[in-house]
Amino acid sequence: MADRLAKRTARHDLRSRWFGVGRTVIALAQLSVLLLTPVKALLVPVVAMGEYPRCDSVRGASALCLGGDALGMEPRRWLLIAILGAVASGYRPRWTAIPHAWASYSVAVSIAVPDGGESIGMIMSLLMIPIALADGRTWHWQRPVREQTPSWRTVSFVAFLAIRVQIAYLYLDSAVSKFGVADWANGTAEYYFLRDNMFGVGQPWDSLFLWMSRSAPVVTALTWGALLIEIAIGVCVLSSDRRRKAGMVMDIVLHGSIILTMGLWSFAVVMIGSAIVCATPERVRPERVRVPDVPPAEPKVRHCAECGALPTVAAVP
Repeated sequence: MADRLAKRTARHDLRSRWFGVGRTVIALAQLSVLLLTPVKALLVPVVAMGEYPRCDSVRGASALCLGGDALGMEPRRWLLIAILGAVASGYRPRWTAIPHAWASYSVAVSIAVPDGGESIGMIMSLLMIPIALADGRTWHWQRPVREQTPSWRTVSFVAFLAIRVQIAYLYLDSAVSKFGVADWANGTAEYYFLRDNMFGVGQPWDSLFLWMSRSAPVVTALTWGALLIEIAIGVCVLSSDRRRKAGMVMDIVLHGSIILTMGLWSFAVVMIGSAIVCATPERVRPERVRVPDVPPAEPKVRHCAECGALPTVAAVP
């Protein structure tokens, strides 16, 4: 077992475009919340909870609590937008890893009505810190040019395993817990979700999906199909490279369907980005740097002034 783990660690390297794309997708989902939602809507007062942002206890570390009453919310919001924009661009993963975690934490603990995507984005950004710190590339779109050191390989391997366990647990727990709810167990949950006043299906798909949901077999297939896909994703995330990619495809189909029917854009895109990170192959071959050919040096001619002889040739070292 120890030998097998050592071999896995020795070939582990996540510095690829797969990881870069997943990290960018997560940052774009978080960025969309701040760019497309007014500050007043994010920080609306909640009954029995008081005013937002709440800056008591550890919440005081949030960027939205920065500066106290002397600083308005707009400068704080644009600070978070700048951080998430830098992360999404892929510039210097090693430098932006910790600011990304801080920005994710700030959004997750400070806004009034999070939808779940903020918490998952915060967890993912925290777990990605060791992987990003091990990535010294200028852009996370580039192929690496040198091998990673064994210590960074080990740190990155442990963090990647933690991410996969976290995402697998999230999907498996979500699926198993739904079997304890009567509407999910009897296969009718999707019928009610599609007609929900807040999260129900919207235009232009409402007519199609509402018509389809009148059929009991269709509703049962949609309801139980979602549960089976969640279980399959959870299993695939813990498997080989090829199965993790299959899990990523199922994740895109599942959350793409949620976007079409219920919206929840930021939540769905965070989950898709997390699945892409989990699908990252564990081995990247560094790009071979081509050393340009150096033409041979011209011989240097040295004249012998004292002896009057023919000039001698001295080799250039």
